Order: sequence, then structure tokens, then C-alpha cells
Amino acid sequence: MTVFEIIIIAIVEAMDCFAVAISTGLCKSCVKRSRALLQAVSFGVFQGGMTLLGYFFGLFAERWFNAVGTPIACTILCVLGLRMIWEAIKGGEATAAKAHLSIMNILLLSIATSIDAFAVGISFAFMNVNMSFAVTAIALASFVMGVIGFEIGRHASKRFKTKIPEIIAGLILIGIGVKMFI
Repeated sequence: MTVFEIIIIAIVEAMDCFAVAISTGLCKSCVKRSRALLQAVSFGVFQGGMTLLGYFFGLFAERWFNAVGTPIACTILCVLGLRMIWEAIKGGEATAAKAHLSIMNILLLSIATSIDAFAVGISFAFMNVNMSFAVTAIALASFVMGVIGFEIGRHASKRFKTKIPEIIAGLILIGIGVKMFI
């Protein structure tokens, strides 16, 4: 596999992180950048780690992953999306922002967005791939897309003085989860 192909795969793998980061940024204009940075680091670590884990599990894990992994990721994203919508409707902005970017939510979002990286790692096990470059490229792309996505969402949310960005953010997470399932 060429360097160019690996970079394209890394960018594609990072797109879920980008979309999720935009959605969290939409409802978190008051969150410190350090928390957004933690989310981006978590995205990078999980994307790279799951790619490597998939590589080591190879063909054995493919059947289990296809049967169980995708519905789990879909459920996590849909539950978090519904929770965002619920908090937007019933709660205040500061409470909702703290709840959405808790360490637990960051970890759940990182796991949910990295499930497909596991499948990519499985496919890498059957190809001639420079794994150290591939894992680094995927982790770095996910981190960068996480930072950029959060900033885009945060700046967009400042333009709204309503709960609409939080509701849109929840719908985006639900949409990503449903897309993964279908």
C-alpha cells in the first residue's frame, strides 16, 4: 500500500471524529480549550490504537466485529445524541456543556468513532502495509480533525443564542450512529 493511499485512509477514518467534534463544539461554546484538546487526543489515541488492535486480531475478530461492533457503536452515538437533545431542552447551557464533555463521554465518543478503525486494521493484516506509518497517520489525522471540528462547531455556536446548536449536535450524533448501522 502506498503512502498516498494510507494518507487517504487516515483522512477518511478521521471524518467521524471531525463530525463528532463539530457536534460537541456546537453545544460547548463555554468549554475550555483544554477539554476540547483532551477530546482530540482521545480520538487520536483510540483511532490509532483500534487500527493496531484490528491488525493484530486479523481474521479471527472480523466475524465478531461485524456482528457486534457496529450495533454497539450505533447505540453509543444514538444515546449520547438523545442525551444532548434532552439536555438542550430541559437543562441550562453550563450544566449541559459539563455533562457532554465529561471524561466518560469523551471516552464513549472515542470508542464509538474508532470502531471502524478496528475493521481497517483487520484489512491491513492481509496487505503489505507499513503499520507504524499507518497508525501514526490515522492517529494524527483524527487528532487534527478533532481540534478543527471542535473549533468550527464552537465558532458556529457563538452565532446562535438558542438551544438549536445543541439539538443539531444531538441529531448529528444520531445520524452518524444510524449511518454506521446501515
